[in-house]
Amino acid sequence: MNRKRIWLIVLLIALVALVGCAQQNSSPEAETRVITDMAGRQVEIPAEINKVYSTSAIGSVFLYTLAPDKIAGWNDDLRDIEKQFIDPKYYDLPNLGRWKGSTPTGSIEDLLKAAPDIIISVGDVSPEYIGDTDDIQKQTGIPVVMLDGSLQNTAEAYRVLGDLIGETARAEELAAYCEQTLEEINSNLKALTEENKVRVYYGQGIEGLETEISGTVNSEAFDLAGAKNVAVPVGAEVRRMQVSIEQILTWDPELIIISTDGDRSHALYNKILTDKAWASITAVKNKEVYEIPSAPYDWINRPPSVVRFIGVKWLSSLLYPDIIDLNIREDIKEFYSLFFNYEITEAEIEELLATAERK
Repeated sequence: MNRKRIWLIVLLIALVALVGCAQQNSSPEAETRVITDMAGRQVEIPAEINKVYSTSAIGSVFLYTLAPDKIAGWNDDLRDIEKQFIDPKYYDLPNLGRWKGSTPTGSIEDLLKAAPDIIISVGDVSPEYIGDTDDIQKQTGIPVVMLDGSLQNTAEAYRVLGDLIGETARAEELAAYCEQTLEEINSNLKALTEENKVRVYYGQGIEGLETEISGTVNSEAFDLAGAKNVAVPVGAEVRRMQVSIEQILTWDPELIIISTDGDRSHALYNKILTDKAWASITAVKNKEVYEIPSAPYDWINRPPSVVRFIGVKWLSSLLYPDIIDLNIREDIKEFYSLFFNYEITEAEIEELLATAERK
């Protein structure tokens, strides 16, 4: 055998080896990776993620601000108030419903048809929710990643999801804003004591007689803004509670904050300010009653999304104007531009703040 033929055989063997390596690297094992989510769960996910579905609106808002092109579908039909700030090219994404615990409100078949690469569950990372998440993963066969939805851990959640879906630069930009916002507010309020905190009642529902107790993800924005929520935990663990006007009279809050649920008629706001049943409450007597801005989503809760970052700025400056020195209108412009890629107009800002600031 001559030298030329020997080299040809060696070359062929090398080529076969290279092809074998390439086939190994493209195997299903190489197309996935195992990650640890923010609940400490080990989850095997695709190496490349192009579509993501969230089990709730909290996560869908979070995902929209990070990577809207990767949203597999919404949790509800978009309302007009949301469409005002959401890019029209995402209006027609399917409504895939939500999950209440481990029970879907939508069709699992529609979800599977949308074919998300992963599902995210953004919110509490308690044992109860971990169990629900594991059930969802079993029902769908799609990996579910849990992300901590608390304001304190939102920056980390952005970085975790950004790494998973290949959006690290955008995630870092949003995470930095979140960290800076909390640092500034904590620094400004560090001298605040329990004795000089403003006592606040958070009114929800048609009659304003539903509220959130302190110390939960739903009332977290109040805690971070330095408010003293008059509704405190009593007995069994609850979050949202029904109260009476007599109870509110007993609490006698200095300031009342109203959730509008997107209702722009100001019905509850006007009722509280004019109804005799509320008249003797200190907040009403002093006309310290305000609506939470709610476009495209509520700034404080319902859902407790990343929009709470502008909400905490607004609320802390409303409660403590002598301590929190900011230009809320400029902050609103910055927030909407950064998080929603939307250049909000002066008229839209005035509409948001019409019943949300002191005259």
